Amino acid sequence: MEIFAKEGLVPNVALTARDADVIKTYVRLGLGIGIIASMAIDPKEDADLVQIDTSHLFPAHTTWIGFRRGGLLRKYQLDFVQLLAPHLTKRIVERAAGAATQATSTSW
Repeated sequence: MEIFAKEGLVPNVALTARDADVIKTYVRLGLGIGIIASMAIDPKEDADLVQIDTSHLFPAHTTWIGFRRGGLLRKYQLDFVQLLAPHLTKRIVERAAGAATQATSTSW
């Protein structure tokens, strides 16, 4: 809403949802347009939807990956982290997992 307000716009919001699949369903039902992350679009499954890149209109958002401190990180978990954030190497993730606090886990 802040982004719209900065531009002097007041969107007419009839429905809201946090789940991209729910938003896409609303759009398919003709209830309006939806704003979702590009990663939520499947080219095959969503071929019936029109996509317009709006990355220049909205600021980037941070996505957090959480896991239990001190637990064993399995290969599939590390693979998942690297799918989301290829710059996070196995070594960096393991260092973060072994950090004493949240603050020290983000210091490198």
